[in-house]
Amino acid sequence: MIIIELKKVEKGLISIYENKTKEKLINARELFFVLRGENTKTKFADWIKERLVKYKFDEKIDYIPFRKFTKGDEKGYGNKRTKEYYLTIDTAKEICMIENNEIGRKIRRYFIEAEKRYKTIINTNNNTNQFIEIMQNAINYMRENNIRVENLELGLEEVKNEVKNIKSSIDIKIKNDYCLASDIAEQLELYSENKIPHSNLIGAIARQLGYKISYKHYYEDEYVAIIKDLTKNEYWQVYFKPLAVKEIENWFNKYKEEIYYEIQYIRNTKKGKKGEIKERGYKIENICYKINLIS
Repeated sequence: MIIIELKKVEKGLISIYENKTKEKLINARELFFVLRGENTKTKFADWIKERLVKYKFDEKIDYIPFRKFTKGDEKGYGNKRTKEYYLTIDTAKEICMIENNEIGRKIRRYFIEAEKRYKTIINTNNNTNQFIEIMQNAINYMRENNIRVENLELGLEEVKNEVKNIKSSIDIKIKNDYCLASDIAEQLELYSENKIPHSNLIGAIARQLGYKISYKHYYEDEYVAIIKDLTKNEYWQVYFKPLAVKEIENWFNKYKEEIYYEIQYIRNTKKGKKGEIKERGYKIENICYKINLIS
């Protein structure tokens, strides 16, 4: 039996938990009842198994299964064991997309906002934690050599408090002002063939507008901020600022008819009849970005 020690770090639309390695997890049963409602006739066990198998989620990478024991009365009547699952945030977002309803989209946006806050805190910690560690080592050395350390310890506490203030202010800024490409795609209702927000299409539009989004180092201007995401092997994440979001939306609305294309079946086939749409999307710089046929 897997024993999972978690603490709750978010109490919003749905609870988000954190394990000892700081990984953020979602309780699958809690997610199920938020998505389907308390009065759903669908069984949780059937619902979660179908999704984990059909969409090929990997155990211990995308989710963690465990057994939960619920105690009955003093005589042992009513005791039961249930199989539960904790999902990574990425897995929970995919499952929300699969549901293809408004509450699923709402929860997914909630997860995205939560991830932005955690990623920003991690990046802020990267340099400040090194400085704090250096000061702590200096204090330990002085204590071992009977040197007075009161002033240094006071300074270290001041640094820690300042770090908290910096993280708090950046957290608010990221939450309120910045968008990922997937956020913009959702606002424009642009989904790929796999029903995922079409981030690649938004990236193509951003390049048309001349935004610098390809750097593999920190960069920031009035349109974008490129920040290292230490949770994904130091992946550099592009955040779009409000001015860029507005310009991307305006560009798309202005040129969407010009760049739109569709391909029809020229004869009856098993997949479609003659004249029906076989493929559609938007073409930018001779690259076709296919979109969901039913979006």
